[in-house]
Amino acid sequence: MLYATTDSVATITLNRPAALNALNRPARHALRQALNRARDDDTVRVVVLTGAGRAFSVGQDVAELVSDYDAAPPALARLIYEEWAPLMEAVRSLPKPVVAAVNGAAAGGGLSLALAADIRLAEIRTRFIAAFVGVGLVPDSGAAHHLVRLLGLSKAMELCLTGQPLAASDALALGLVASVSEDADALAAAGASYAARLAAGAPMAQAGVKAILHAAADAPFDEVVALEAQWQDRLGATEDHREALAAFLAKRPPIFRGQ
Repeated sequence: MLYATTDSVATITLNRPAALNALNRPARHALRQALNRARDDDTVRVVVLTGAGRAFSVGQDVAELVSDYDAAPPALARLIYEEWAPLMEAVRSLPKPVVAAVNGAAAGGGLSLALAADIRLAEIRTRFIAAFVGVGLVPDSGAAHHLVRLLGLSKAMELCLTGQPLAASDALALGLVASVSEDADALAAAGASYAARLAAGAPMAQAGVKAILHAAADAPFDEVVALEAQWQDRLGATEDHREALAAFLAKRPPIFRGQ
């Protein structure tokens, strides 16, 4: 796992290119550590997730399960509960925007990871693949949850039942990604530009947006309104809010300090 910061942006790069960034146990642990590092660093306002080489991630490293299959049926549910689901929740609950710059294949658990991000950017050769059915399994680690909410039941069902790749251009048309770049360099530039725009925003308000929108995907109307009201009360007392009002009246850009 590579970790680099530029200004207020932390870039986390899955760095097993020879294995198409398959996530084995050490890689999953390293990714959790990197996410926690970004979470705890007050100078970091945005996180960019990407992959080294020609793939974003093909998900679970099957090689580490071989011995489990040799001995007995593998404890896949335990693996999900103890490692994969907490990893996705770490992305979802990070109180900072997470941008997935998806290069190449995002398959299986790699798809789950891309879907857990707040915003996805892709390059033209990117393919989103719900590969689970091809190996006789079902989507896991939140993939079904996100696909239904992002694409609707019909399209999610098609992708999960067939395992057919979703091309970057089609993902753009469906709203799954915010932009498509022509190559890896253009994607990196697009990710940096998008992250810089987000980093200029109000951090506490962005944390509130994430909390509210995740709740809004599932909760009844009145519960969402209550959560919105709680956040508005909290944010209305912040220096960032007062700065935004002062900047508006002075016709200048606001300078947010996360306070």
